[in-house]
Amino acid sequence: MSQNKDLWRGTAVYTFSNLFVKTGYILFLPILTRLLTPEQYGVVELLRPIKHILTVVLVFGLYVPQSRDFNFLKNDEKELGSYLFSLNIFLIITGFIFYLILNSDFALKYWDKIFDLSKVGIANLRIAILLGVLSSLNLMANRYFQIKKIYKRVAISSVISFILNVIVSYILIKFFLQGVYGRIIGILVGTLFVFGYQYTQYMSDFKIKFNFSYLKNSLLLGSPMILTGVMGNIINYSDRLVLGKFIDLEIVGIYSLAYTGGMVLTVFINSYINSWTPNFYELIKEDKDNINLRTNLENFIAILIIISLIGQLFSKEIIYYILPNSYLDTVNFLPYIISAMIIQGFYHYLVLFLHYYKDSRYTPMTTFLTGVINLSINIIFIPIYGPMVAVWSTIIAFVINVLIYFLIIKFKYNINFNYLKLIFLYLLTLNPIVIRLFKSEISVHNFMFKIAYFLIVILILNYLFDNIIKKIKNTIY
Repeated sequence: MSQNKDLWRGTAVYTFSNLFVKTGYILFLPILTRLLTPEQYGVVELLRPIKHILTVVLVFGLYVPQSRDFNFLKNDEKELGSYLFSLNIFLIITGFIFYLILNSDFALKYWDKIFDLSKVGIANLRIAILLGVLSSLNLMANRYFQIKKIYKRVAISSVISFILNVIVSYILIKFFLQGVYGRIIGILVGTLFVFGYQYTQYMSDFKIKFNFSYLKNSLLLGSPMILTGVMGNIINYSDRLVLGKFIDLEIVGIYSLAYTGGMVLTVFINSYINSWTPNFYELIKEDKDNINLRTNLENFIAILIIISLIGQLFSKEIIYYILPNSYLDTVNFLPYIISAMIIQGFYHYLVLFLHYYKDSRYTPMTTFLTGVINLSINIIFIPIYGPMVAVWSTIIAFVINVLIYFLIIKFKYNINFNYLKLIFLYLLTLNPIVIRLFKSEISVHNFMFKIAYFLIVILILNYLFDNIIKKIKNTIY
């Protein structure tokens, strides 16, 4: 009984830490945008994909077999210790080698072709590379403590790391005028805390005995995750890299801020999907033709539309009052990015079908295809038509991804949806009327038109879904 109580208490702490960090970062944005110019913010966001992609590559997906094999080895401390040592000594050595190679004069010539090093700064790039190496090791420790159900260590690490990150960044930028370098150092300090607090404790379970078989089998299972992770990051970040190369770092900063704002919607998406997943597996196990499997997607998207429209229609007013004037152009991108996040809601719902039927092999294939499409559109058309290409390439890539999933589910599992209804719902957030509204100037007159459109959508959804307001209340409470 006490074990269950500890588990739920730890889970609650872990969940709270995630919400604390995400909410805290959103609240820190208005402060950060007053400390950094759009160009400086753009440099920071240009370095972010370097860190994320290196983390994905340098961890070699080994956290996946680690989570699986822990259950087989947990009762044998020596074998578990040997297993952990074998995986991690490989990661440490390869991480060190990659760090040296990527910082060499030879590599710097190629980095300069990706973005202008005179603006980004070689010192900032080197820290970003170091962050990628450290984060790959931290990810292994983080997943290890999760599988051991030591949620409090993960939660405490996450919260303190974020606090240190914010405080150090603020002090270095505000009082020492360090700008981008101050922000990067702040992120580094937070990452080093996680390494010191989590990874060193993780190392205490190592047994210095290398087993090549453990490493080989783990690499065979984990390495395919590299492609999925890299292509996922390309979809998320290629627009910023191409904007930084062909347009302006100031645009990168403004676009990145808009993307961060749009990502707030994923907090609701993830919460909803996590709550729905157990019910989904129960329903589909009993009857794959259960109507709730289809209607729940419609209900989910309807609720998502209401939340999204608040951000789309009234983002200009919100941005005007919380951000400095230099970031007001964020509103040019935010409504479209919010629309793209709705498509991601479709994806997170549909991918559950593939997980149930153990067809996850389709995921890297579709991710690779949409990543190539996204990157190609950005490289070809951004230099010609400007930064708005970035939002449309994201929407197009996400739409293609979702269409592929719909086709797989329809023709392989023989499960159909009301496709016309779903298309209609999505177009409520992206049509000439709503685009005209979120482009309109701030005025009482335009504000009333926005409220009118919002109320009309509510009425439409209320008619289609039989009291959508009640459904929202049920979702919340």
